[in-house]
Amino acid sequence: MIRMNKDNKQLIKYLGIIFIAVLLIYRLPHDSYSTMQYIIKPIRYGNTVFYFSGMVPLILFIIGIRGILYLEKFKDKNKIFMFLFIILILIPVMKWSLSFTRSNYHWIMRDGLNSVDITDSNIGLGNNGTDDTLTIDFNFKIIDYSRSGNKVKIRVYLPKTLSNFTGKEVYEFENTYRTYGSRRPLNISEQIIVKTDNNNNAEDQLFKANWFWEDYQYEIFNENDAVRIKEHGLTD
Repeated sequence: MIRMNKDNKQLIKYLGIIFIAVLLIYRLPHDSYSTMQYIIKPIRYGNTVFYFSGMVPLILFIIGIRGILYLEKFKDKNKIFMFLFIILILIPVMKWSLSFTRSNYHWIMRDGLNSVDITDSNIGLGNNGTDDTLTIDFNFKIIDYSRSGNKVKIRVYLPKTLSNFTGKEVYEFENTYRTYGSRRPLNISEQIIVKTDNNNNAEDQLFKANWFWEDYQYEIFNENDAVRIKEHGLTD
């Protein structure tokens, strides 16, 4: 039987604490929230949003990193170098391992479009150079965790306020996309043009209605499958 000395046991403990912090802030599949954001949701006070969900992972990172730096086996090592190694190499490798595990899971399960996800989604409002139109601009990334990629189309389920304004809950983008697979991101930019009945204050009115507080969804689909991805607004 292999026995570990106390220092090695402590090292494994602190590495585990750091990994738990990484796991808590890792974005959930088909959802823009992490586990920690569901445990401690953003709090809205007036027009300000407070995000306290990062406090617990931050404390865990501090405990784990400090614990490693002051282990007996590293007492003669350069503390700055060790800190940079943990921040720039160790933590990104832990995050990569989660994505790698997810990719292999989808490949083994032959998950179809369940292997496809959306990240870095942003919605913005503008105009099309005329007083009677409003543009809703979408910018996001598709990441496909499968090995070979998928041919997909995309629908968007608008935030409630935008849906009420446009009179439509769902818009389907015209383009068809081919994802790369192997976790390579595909950048997407789409635009919806909405008639506003010569209301050149529509953008200001919608901003005052705080539509950006609200959730919305994407649906990625093809002839065989479909999956929805939830994007949270600033608050629920």
